[in-house]
Amino acid sequence: MEEELNRHTEQKVIEKLRLLDPQQIPEVYDFIDVLVEKRRKKRELISPEAMNQKDPIQALRGRGKGEQLVERLLRSRRDDRHRDERKRSDIRT
Repeated sequence: MEEELNRHTEQKVIEKLRLLDPQQIPEVYDFIDVLVEKRRKKRELISPEAMNQKDPIQALRGRGKGEQLVERLLRSRRDDRHRDERKRSDIRT
């Protein structure tokens, strides 16, 4: 959930900025730039079509092309089963 900037929030940020040394202000700018870039990149990952769809699973359709996700999932499940079988056999002995 995103918090909208309102007068109260802005005032709290300004109060905290006033507590900093003037030399620290550029660090604040840099940090804000990092947050803005992070948000921009996150939005780029989600296509505009996907953001408008009601079904989030449908929106992700085709995103994993070439990743061999089904094969990796089946291999992981098979490994889990083998691990469970070994644990059971260890418990029996």
